[in-house]
Amino acid sequence: MSNRIELEASYHLNDDYSEILEKIKQEDFKLISEVTEEDTYYTDKDLIFVNNRICLRTRKINEDYLELTYKPKSDDLTEKYGKKEVNIKIDAKDYSDIKYVLTELGYLEYVSFKKHRKTYSKEINNVEYNVMIDKIDGVGNFIELEILVDTEEEQKKLHDELDNFVERMSCSKLKEKEKPYRDIVKEHMKGNKNEG
Repeated sequence: MSNRIELEASYHLNDDYSEILEKIKQEDFKLISEVTEEDTYYTDKDLIFVNNRICLRTRKINEDYLELTYKPKSDDLTEKYGKKEVNIKIDAKDYSDIKYVLTELGYLEYVSFKKHRKTYSKEINNVEYNVMIDKIDGVGNFIELEILVDTEEEQKKLHDELDNFVERMSCSKLKEKEKPYRDIVKEHMKGNKNEG
């Protein structure tokens, strides 16, 4: 089980984000993974999870890795926040069983989608900095800047550092992602249904 606190800021990217890639190179980030993630988000029947931005998600990566993620209620309604994240690694062959258990416990599958993610990372003074470039087919491109820490004390110390990270990566000029992927994809799916 992984249990860390993330400080994160997320933004929309245009089709041409060469300037961001140049910043990643200048800042000496290393490409550590290039994967396809299949995310399935769950909610309760009253949509309390959706309305309070609680995350209950399965994530399958490249068919050979599976984790169950929980993130508690978010009071900050922006996509720039810090909160605890609990990830439990599960054997990928148990994917259908996990979905079955969640459904039997009363959770409903809210939305499921595939995301192509490149992750660049570096460590400074035992703090992990990550830049994730995400592409969701038919929906768009996004960038997430993430700082991972182990304690709430470290989180408080590094809160201003997230703003500095955003500035250094030239993301302050980008449009902030105001909703989680879960909601962006769900709205996109509804929009396509209405057009059809």
